[in-house]
Amino acid sequence: MIDLKIEDVKKVVANNNYKKVIVLLPAGVMTQSIELSKVIPTPYFMSNPCYGACDVPMHLIEKFDADAIFNFAHSRPIKFPTYPKNVHFFEIQVIRDTSPFVPKFDNIGLIYVIQFKESYAKYKEFLELKGKTVVLGELPDFMATHPGQITGCDVGAAKKIIDKVDGFVVACDGFFHSNAVAVLGKPTYNWNGEKATAPKFPIAKLFISKKIGIITGTKPGQSYLKEANAVKTKLESQGKQVIMVIGDVITQEINNYDVEFWITATCPRMAEDEYLTPSAPVHEVLKYL
Repeated sequence: MIDLKIEDVKKVVANNNYKKVIVLLPAGVMTQSIELSKVIPTPYFMSNPCYGACDVPMHLIEKFDADAIFNFAHSRPIKFPTYPKNVHFFEIQVIRDTSPFVPKFDNIGLIYVIQFKESYAKYKEFLELKGKTVVLGELPDFMATHPGQITGCDVGAAKKIIDKVDGFVVACDGFFHSNAVAVLGKPTYNWNGEKATAPKFPIAKLFISKKIGIITGTKPGQSYLKEANAVKTKLESQGKQVIMVIGDVITQEINNYDVEFWITATCPRMAEDEYLTPSAPVHEVLKYL
């Protein structure tokens, strides 16, 4: 069951007298659009899913003469990017039973994604009843908001307790978030008991490629233009041909470009998309240039 935080939405609309609102929803919440239409006077729902707090199309406020943007299922970033007051985040929650998974290691680092903020505490109690020592995550680095919370690109809450734990359990479904934590090098599971695998990027392929494409986005949290330009300059000094590609949404049509290796100066997790293989995030590339 999903708690849409309808009462919070009503208060924000009433307190600000909002009429036209651009609504950003992750794919799994799009089915709830009718319910949201009942409390938002004139909602404009985006056709493409929203992938995070970084994924806010600020330029559409002026284009559609909207009063605000509502981002559901994410939280306001602790540091970056910064947004004006008419961008609101609703930390909707997934209501579910406590997971029965108990990892084999004793000192467990427990962290969560925002949709399970209100339910992961019960899981902590369950693990402690099983004789485990549970260390809760600390403050995130930049994109997440609350102590213990991670996002796909910000695992600072886990990194800060790494010396205190034998491994991690992430209160999340699937592998997207737990794989990010696995990069820290310790055994990592989601709370369904599925083991995570750290993503690996084929940096060596970059150095033997002649035609390079660098992708950057237009949204505030998905545009690393400074880093992209720095990489472009360094690669061109090595005799490589480099093109810059800009877009809100990157699809498999990107393969129509004559490119041997992609560098993503946008969401760092985009480099894991199959149709961008081989590729690597711009910050990862900067380490090797």
